[in-house]
Amino acid sequence: MKAIALLVTVAGLALAGTASGQIVGELAASPISRFNADDNRLLLGAIDKALADNADGATLEWKSEQTPAQGSVTPRRSFEADRMPCRELVIATQYRSRNAQSVHTFCRDNSGAWKLRS
Repeated sequence: MKAIALLVTVAGLALAGTASGQIVGELAASPISRFNADDNRLLLGAIDKALADNADGATLEWKSEQTPAQGSVTPRRSFEADRMPCRELVIATQYRSRNAQSVHTFCRDNSGAWKLRS
């Protein structure tokens, strides 16, 4: 999955890169802080699929069969920035009664990998 390396940073699973420092505090109190490795794979897979396949406004929902983790990913808009295709995603996560929603922009670099822009 092309988004895995990117979302590992976003999810705070690896504290490398400048993007993680910007949002890791937000994520520490969020549902994702309770996710296990399989939950993270489901989230990352949904993000990867939404970036590649979903039309703007089309929500992709996911849910773990083993834990109370679930969420959705909705591309809000597609645009070009710095001659790169970009997508703004609304990422919603839930774990029991913990809910969070955030908006992040991803741009695809020359290698085809999606990178967090904001």
